[in-house]
Amino acid sequence: MYSYKEEQPVVTYLLIAANLVVFGLTYLVGRVWMIVLWGLTPVNILEPGGTGGALYGFTTLFTSMFIHDGIFHIFFNMWALLILGRDVEVALGRGRFLLLYFLSGLVGGLAYVSTALFQPRNLMIPAVGASGAVFGVMGAFGVLFPRRPLAMFFYLIPIFAPAFVAIAILATIQTVLALALPFSSIAYSAHVGGLAVGVLSALVWRRLVLRRYYSSLGLEDF
Repeated sequence: MYSYKEEQPVVTYLLIAANLVVFGLTYLVGRVWMIVLWGLTPVNILEPGGTGGALYGFTTLFTSMFIHDGIFHIFFNMWALLILGRDVEVALGRGRFLLLYFLSGLVGGLAYVSTALFQPRNLMIPAVGASGAVFGVMGAFGVLFPRRPLAMFFYLIPIFAPAFVAIAILATIQTVLALALPFSSIAYSAHVGGLAVGVLSALVWRRLVLRRYYSSLGLEDF
C-alpha cells in the first residue's frame, strides 16, 4: 500500500542539486556571461528579434530560474526550498510539485517582464534566480499547512507565526515593495507572481491531497 510516510522528497533534493551545479558553472564559465546570455531579459520576450528569436527569449524564462548571482542569493533560495519544499512535495506528489515549481517560476518571470511595459528601463536588465518558484512553494505551504509554526526572516526582520500569517505578512511586504520600488535590483514582481500561483494551485488541490496526506498519518482532521 502507498504511504506518504515512505515517500522521499526526491524532486526537492534534485532541484537543489541542479541549482547548486549551475551555480558552480556560473562562476566557472563566467558570471556575467551566464547572466547576460541565459538570464531573463524582458526585451528578448517583448521584442524577440535577435539571435534565436522568440524561442531563445522564452527559453530564458526557464534557464534564468537556475542562475543565481552570489552566495547569499542561492543560499536563501535553497534554504527556503529545503525547509518548505519537502512537505509540499510529499503532500502534492512529485508531478504536481514539479508543475507547481516551474509554473510559479515561469509566471514570476512573466510578471517581471510585464514591468518593462510600464518601466522601459527594465527592458535590458536581466533577472535571475529561483525566487519566483520558491515563493510559489511558499504560498502552497501556507495553504496546505496554515497552522504549522513557521520561522522566517525578511532581511534582518524575524517573522515567527503560523504559516498562513507569516506568509501573508511576507506577501504584503513583497507587494508593497514591488509597487514602491519598481527600479529595485530585486525583482519583487516575480516574487508576487510566483506566490500567487502557489496559493491558487494549492487551493485547487488542497482537499484532494490533504485528505490522503493526513489519512496516511492516521489523522482525520485537517
